[in-house]
Amino acid sequence: MKKVVVTSLLVPLILSGCSLNEEFNNEGRPDSTNEEGTNPTNDTIITGYIIDKEKERLLVVEGLDESEFNITQQTVDEILKIANPNATWVSIGDIKYNDFNVGEQVKITVDGGVNTSFPAKASAKKIELVK
Repeated sequence: MKKVVVTSLLVPLILSGCSLNEEFNNEGRPDSTNEEGTNPTNDTIITGYIIDKEKERLLVVEGLDESEFNITQQTVDEILKIANPNATWVSIGDIKYNDFNVGEQVKITVDGGVNTSFPAKASAKKIELVK
């Protein structure tokens, strides 16, 4: 009888930890969703500001509002300290490097996973200007 009571108490507890509705993905980033609140392809989306460019890659910081940093008055290192750990070097490959400028807000669909170093590293499948 004791086993039945313990089992009946533990099963709901264990099953409640097996939820399909996760708020964050494995990289500690919010799950990517579209305007309807869904992400049918389950791609990782990075939305943020470009703070640096070099050799066909962009350094993008997430989770910051324009009022939290000033790209013309702060160094990249100063902005990275504010954004820690939400910064990603995004390789853009065949995407037109010169179409994107420091200070612009972008939405990037990641091709594959995100390396969780700091700054993180990822490859872009698609980039859109937000503003």
